[in-house]
Amino acid sequence: MDKKKKNKKKKGLLSSRFYRIYFIVVAVALVAIVIGLVWLNGAVADYEVAQPVHAAEEVAALFEEGDWDRIYDLDTSAKDISDGDRALYVERLTELTDDGDIAWSPAFSSNPDEVKYTVTLEDDKLATFTLVPSGQTTAHGNRLWKLGSITTHVAVEGTEAAGNLSVAPYRVKAPEGYTVTVNGRDLTAEDAITTGEAIFQSDFLPEGVTAPTMTEYAFFSDEGAPVLTAKDASGKEVAVEPDGDSRWVCNLKEDEDFKNQFSSAIIALAERVAKYTVKDLSRNGIMKDVASESPAESILKKFSNDWAPPHKTATVSDAKVTDFHVLSDDCFTCHVEFTFTLRTRRGNDYVYPTSYTFCVVKRKGVGKLYNINFN
Repeated sequence: MDKKKKNKKKKGLLSSRFYRIYFIVVAVALVAIVIGLVWLNGAVADYEVAQPVHAAEEVAALFEEGDWDRIYDLDTSAKDISDGDRALYVERLTELTDDGDIAWSPAFSSNPDEVKYTVTLEDDKLATFTLVPSGQTTAHGNRLWKLGSITTHVAVEGTEAAGNLSVAPYRVKAPEGYTVTVNGRDLTAEDAITTGEAIFQSDFLPEGVTAPTMTEYAFFSDEGAPVLTAKDASGKEVAVEPDGDSRWVCNLKEDEDFKNQFSSAIIALAERVAKYTVKDLSRNGIMKDVASESPAESILKKFSNDWAPPHKTATVSDAKVTDFHVLSDDCFTCHVEFTFTLRTRRGNDYVYPTSYTFCVVKRKGVGKLYNINFN
């Protein structure tokens, strides 16, 4: 009996010691885990603080807030933009970026000790900036970053714009051969940012007829809102019209004499085409006005004229001819717009504002429709 009691007592002591050791081990493990988590959280937070994006946000804020006075001191190309004139630099960059959407994003750098970012204005590259190690580290040894350099990319009046992805604050388009003058200065090829933009689609004109092209110029105005004038190739004054914010366009000058001479015939041709489209004129009737084996012939033959409602009469009114341009001795283009009215037998009117663009060629001394756009 005493032996059994001794054995039970011995087992109780062993069990009590086991659980005491067990809880101590668990407590130590929990403490280690807590310490590890605290260290890990600190390491993660430390790593996050050391990321270059934080320094980049501070630099990007200068562009987003338009702090050009501060950027002037940091910009490696400041002298190129303003000849060292801080006030002119601030004025030009403020004018350039006014109301524009500025964004920034990482860019490739082949230098492992440098992080590069691109700043854009709308779709144009405005600037790049770099970050370099500051020489300081965090508590966990992660290196911190500071601004390395800022370089703006701005095309400036009087400098080569080729290869420069940014733009000047003002733009004007004019036909090739026209002279555009800004504040008394003629724009030159050095101010051009695009050339050779065709005014007409090349396939709209007959083979051998060269389409006139447009040149776009970029420029600054140090005298406030610019004053623009233009002359055509013959030296005649032509209008320069607004084409959006800080944009102007000088359209190809109409050939007024030829326009006045041919307007009646063009309107009559437009009326016959319109009537053909509603089955009021036969195919044979319209083909008398069309050059054989031309795009217009193919377009009109394929035209489905089943769209019109049943009607008694079809009339053209308020017709006018615009954009009349002689491109060669036997080819001209023009635009004609009018109101096309279909009247039913009950006297109801269906009214359709209509416009066509014509290309007319001379065949055997007679004007024939070579091409047509239904606008």
